Amino acid sequence: MFSALAPGTVFGVPVSLALCVVAVLMAMLLLVAVVAWSVLRRVDQIDLPVALLGLAHVISALCGLLPWGKPTPPPALPQPRGGDSDTEPPTVPTVLLVRGETAGGRPLAQRDEA
Repeated sequence: MFSALAPGTVFGVPVSLALCVVAVLMAMLLLVAVVAWSVLRRVDQIDLPVALLGLAHVISALCGLLPWGKPTPPPALPQPRGGDSDTEPPTVPTVLLVRGETAGGRPLAQRDEA
């Protein structure tokens, strides 16, 4: 059994396991940094808020890979600004056809006489 006082442990964890955990965490941080750098380098100034929000989605998803991490849904992406998006779409005119017979196939004049 390993204990916290044993020479080959760090906080009661074997040194090889602690180094493995540190390597995985550093790899995840490096991955986030590379993705953020490449995205922010190519994005236009006007699209920066949407790009940062997208990076928040990526980082939240990566938090789910950690044993103690619980991914939280980031806020929704903003809707595009435009005057047409707030108004209702134009309605299609309804056409109503009126015929001189009922659904049974008899003309209206015969139905009234019967």
